[in-house]
Amino acid sequence: MRAEPRRVVFCFFCCMLAFESIPKSLAAQKVNQSEIETTSKQAQEAMAAKNWAAAVESLEKLTRLAPGVSEVQANLGVAYYSDNRILEASKAFERALKLNPKMPQAEMMLGLCYAELGRNQQAIAILASAFRHPSDKQMGRLIGLDLQRTYESLHQPDKAAAVADELLKRYPDDPEILFHSSRLYADRAYDLMTQLMRVAPSSVWLHYATAEVHASLQRYDLAIGEYRNVLAMEPRMPGIHFRLGRAIMQSSKETNAVEQALHEFELELEISPDNSDAEYEIGEIYRQRGEFEPALAHFSKAVQHHPDFTQARIGLASTLISQGRSREALGHLLEAVRIEPENEVAHFRLASVYKALGDAANQQKEMASFQKLHSARAGNVLPLSGPSITQQVIETENHTP
Repeated sequence: MRAEPRRVVFCFFCCMLAFESIPKSLAAQKVNQSEIETTSKQAQEAMAAKNWAAAVESLEKLTRLAPGVSEVQANLGVAYYSDNRILEASKAFERALKLNPKMPQAEMMLGLCYAELGRNQQAIAILASAFRHPSDKQMGRLIGLDLQRTYESLHQPDKAAAVADELLKRYPDDPEILFHSSRLYADRAYDLMTQLMRVAPSSVWLHYATAEVHASLQRYDLAIGEYRNVLAMEPRMPGIHFRLGRAIMQSSKETNAVEQALHEFELELEISPDNSDAEYEIGEIYRQRGEFEPALAHFSKAVQHHPDFTQARIGLASTLISQGRSREALGHLLEAVRIEPENEVAHFRLASVYKALGDAANQQKEMASFQKLHSARAGNVLPLSGPSITQQVIETENHTP
């Protein structure tokens, strides 16, 4: 069944499809004009109120009064569609188009009906071209959602993904589009994993994929075992020591676990000397220990390899602040804010630097930015899986730099 927000938006747009032309069209039918006008007004009022049952009743009466008027049939289709009577809606739109083939809105509605009835090829024949050139933004959204679902039903994931990508580009913050796109990619990932298990059940790639799944579900002990299986098969595969180190750190904060993770990050650098993530993790371990010189060295390498690495910039600046080198930290924090304007930790650290430098105006400005971002995130639900690297945090309870 279609989601309520889609139905309401569409029908509010369509309810005035052609009622203004109905009385004039019906007059040519030589029927009771007074009855026509009364019934037409009742249908208009019912559709405006989204009383679809009443709208259907009035429009069905109009079709009996004048069965040859395409506008009446089209509006009847809208009412049927909105009342979840999709098959009847499709027949009404077909009748409308037979009477008047030049009704693009009715044709697009017919395509939506075909999609919901599972008449996929017929739906695509209408919706594919309509999606490329929609009549308006809301129509394009509705067409795209049904077109994506139709391609999924036909087991054409590439075409479904292309539609999803375009929808995300046009409507990046639409909750329904985000939901359906995420489900599409999750289903696709599941299908690919199933195929991987079938074609290469003993491969290093299956162990790698399994480790990633366990890590995403916070089953770190199982992830550690799978990463070790990967290394047993491919000792110098890039990225695995780093991921193993992250899994170890996430499984325990005990000193021994941190030492094991540090060792894995160092092994990663032996294989991939330019791995900025490994440099960053080593730097953060040393920073947490208060060993600021090696922390600076590793953070600096991470930034050198990856200049837009926000977390490394903040880590480097935090280390400099701890050494009383606030003026040197300033440039790194300004760059972090430029790269990632919504990073609340960067704004908080920047406020502390301005305070140390005696710049009260900029301190207040950055604290205001921090408070706004912090409040906005207060009610957010955290994702199931953790971040791919250790995140910089504010190491104070009262949030006062």
